[in-house]
Amino acid sequence: MRRLFLASIGVLAVGIAVAWLAPVPIAGQAPGADLKNWKPPLTPWGAPDLQGIWDTRTFTPVERAPVFGTREFMTQQEAAERERLGLRTVVSGDEDEVGTNLTAQDARRYANSDQPDNGRPGYRIAGAEYNAFWSADPTGPKVSLRTSQIVDPPDGRMPPLTREALKTWEANEEARRGRSQADDWEDRGLSERCIVRNGLPGEMRGDTQQPLKEIVQTPGQVAIVMPYGYVRIIPLSGGPHVGSAIRQWNGDSRGRWEGNTLIVETTNFKNTVKNVVPGHGGPFGGSDHVHYYLGTGETLRLVERFTRLDPETIEYRYTVDDPKVFVRPWTTVVYWSLDSWSAKGKQDRLFEYACHEHNYGMANAIRGARVDRKSALDEADRETALRTKELQEKREQLKKWEESNKGGR
Repeated sequence: MRRLFLASIGVLAVGIAVAWLAPVPIAGQAPGADLKNWKPPLTPWGAPDLQGIWDTRTFTPVERAPVFGTREFMTQQEAAERERLGLRTVVSGDEDEVGTNLTAQDARRYANSDQPDNGRPGYRIAGAEYNAFWSADPTGPKVSLRTSQIVDPPDGRMPPLTREALKTWEANEEARRGRSQADDWEDRGLSERCIVRNGLPGEMRGDTQQPLKEIVQTPGQVAIVMPYGYVRIIPLSGGPHVGSAIRQWNGDSRGRWEGNTLIVETTNFKNTVKNVVPGHGGPFGGSDHVHYYLGTGETLRLVERFTRLDPETIEYRYTVDDPKVFVRPWTTVVYWSLDSWSAKGKQDRLFEYACHEHNYGMANAIRGARVDRKSALDEADRETALRTKELQEKREQLKKWEESNKGGR
């Protein structure tokens, strides 16, 4: 009952502190590598069967720690040592913690929010908006020995932004000069306006509050139930994408089977750069927060691959190709685990994370920014300082890449 209650209010969050090391064979370094005689199940009409409710959470960071260089996997000993040192957290894009003592977590959050941020005006609010109840999931994700979700480029790091993307970023900063983050409703993000939550591929990644995805299949379509309020319907007819003039918040997807792998290509995204909340970092997904797209949307092409490796694991691999934003395409790999609660019959559906238009927080944010202009601009200044630092880091990253690649893509 507790699981169903938590799901019904949109809480499927961070796992407990003592999570176990999943048996990942050293030889194959991936789930399913030792199941030599295992054959993927088929649907009644003969397609590979991916159906079920899947847990997408992971301890694997998106980008690789420099200490691992080009190594895709760590040893069991290294994984155990990192756990002992507390170097493992659930990847979510937020500052969630892994732990069972929720009271202690709240005490730390509130203490941090009462301390001024060094070098920035005002007090730190981020991280204390929600109490630890929101990260009180009774289960924990499995642990992969992968050192990063990104597997290409080989260094496991996101490639640099292009000069065109940096100019767009700089123009956005200039246009925001003298504005708060709540001068009007267009200063707030798409999720606050109940339009779209994280978008793609962000919403497919392991999130601590909404980690489950349900896959349902028919002979001509694959549906992925997304807990943030919509269902992806992916036709398998092999037809072309809609015309380039038609743009959708979650793009236009087309799927096909290649052996046991479902390949989904999505294009025709809307441009959401201007709809990123200013306080959430740069406009291209460069900060810890998941943004609507890792790119402009206009030239973004997302290719996803779903492969069932064993009875309890799907390998989810996606490639982001946006030539206006990144100097080269990049690819990630994560593993989805069959949700244990669902497999035991304790949960048979996902509950909608509902958003509605009676969002009084929106009106209050705008009202507060107009009544207390100084505080609103102070808050904008502290976030501008973060983005300025982030932008400079992106410039330096591009400069190093150009020196190594002589400016070629």
